Amino acid sequence: MNINTSLLKNRPTHSQGSITLKPKSLKDTGVSPRLLETLLIKHLSQTTDDDVISLSKKIGLSGNIVEQMLQKQKAEAFVEVRSDGRFSNSVRYGLTLKGRNLAHHELQRDGYLGPAPISLEHYKKIVLKQTTKTERISPEILRNGLEDLILPEDIVGTVGPALNSGRAIFIYGLPGTGKTYISRRLVRLFSAHIYIPYSVCVGNQVIQLFDPIIHNPVAEQSESLLLDDGYDNRLVLCHRPEVVVGGELTGDMLEVTMDSAHRVNRAPLQMKANNGILLIDDLGRQKVSVDAILNRWIIPLEEGIDYLSLNSGDHFDIPFEQVLVFSSNIHPAKLADDAFLRRIGYKINFGPISVEDYTTLWQRESQKHQLTNSPDSISFVIDTLHKTCEVPLLPCYPRDLVAMCSNQINFYELQPIITSELIKTVWACYFVNNEQEVSSHE
Repeated sequence: MNINTSLLKNRPTHSQGSITLKPKSLKDTGVSPRLLETLLIKHLSQTTDDDVISLSKKIGLSGNIVEQMLQKQKAEAFVEVRSDGRFSNSVRYGLTLKGRNLAHHELQRDGYLGPAPISLEHYKKIVLKQTTKTERISPEILRNGLEDLILPEDIVGTVGPALNSGRAIFIYGLPGTGKTYISRRLVRLFSAHIYIPYSVCVGNQVIQLFDPIIHNPVAEQSESLLLDDGYDNRLVLCHRPEVVVGGELTGDMLEVTMDSAHRVNRAPLQMKANNGILLIDDLGRQKVSVDAILNRWIIPLEEGIDYLSLNSGDHFDIPFEQVLVFSSNIHPAKLADDAFLRRIGYKINFGPISVEDYTTLWQRESQKHQLTNSPDSISFVIDTLHKTCEVPLLPCYPRDLVAMCSNQINFYELQPIITSELIKTVWACYFVNNEQEVSSHE
């Protein structure tokens, strides 16, 4: 069997393994047997008949546990044997009329169809074991992880310690300084893989947690690697999650919601982001007030615990184990009071970059578009255009202006050379308000 060594390097520690072992009995699941039996019946309702192996994969529990439940449901006349294995490879089970009526009733009450949930207490233990605080980000890791970016030394010296602290981070500065671009790449700095449950059971309610849009399973994951080692199939080995939400953020996204169409409880964003990063981008642009957004995080930031509730009225708490990042074009002092800002460990200002970094970016973008520069082109854009028009040197400008030069060259079938005249043309298109000013200085 070929096993990817990078996967083995990032496999759980012994302490993690102790809470991700495959349950060997109904009691080991930590979940009500009745809830599991009901889930099994719902799975059977989706097909004419099925065997133990297939049902075991669907419900995420071992064959002996599934067989035990099937025998109990057979004794209660919910399940019947459809094939005894003499004319097929295995015994197949199907629902009786009584079983189908029960499945219909349960699906109307709770539409969740997936692997069995883990208990809330089990979930808490897993999250606490997998905290980002167990990983240390060094300057080398930061630079290597963001090697496609140019990071000023002052940014390296603040972003790295901020991530190691595990505390909330507030990134602010002018539009185009790379706040979102860098924030969305911070999660790649954490190397360890983590386990995320498909769902969590709170009382008799199931909350669907795994989200294929957010959670990225480890590509090398294989059945033999996990099952032979005895890991719980109710969990998915994933990269640390990165949840990004911007102007579309509403208060409902931060609470457990009932999907009325499918009758399924969906986990809130911060629960999906546990053991990873939650980025609230463009703070101040949401329909909900900034005060409402910030006040929502006071207790989680203070206590490391988030309090949630279900539509049924049941209240519960979960660990708040994630790096919470706010990003805004507005100065934090204009968005939050001192009491809240004290709870945020790091406030990092992203500003203009140096002439050297701007030049490096310009050259890098030129190479990307397979373009060369005339001898005076870079000095022209920096010394003549930026200085004269009083436009700060932001990292977004080389990317955008060089791309626009490439558009002009391709359209007019020009030589692949960026000239001062070409830069002046695209500058006038990019900075509409500065067109007259540029012309006046030429």
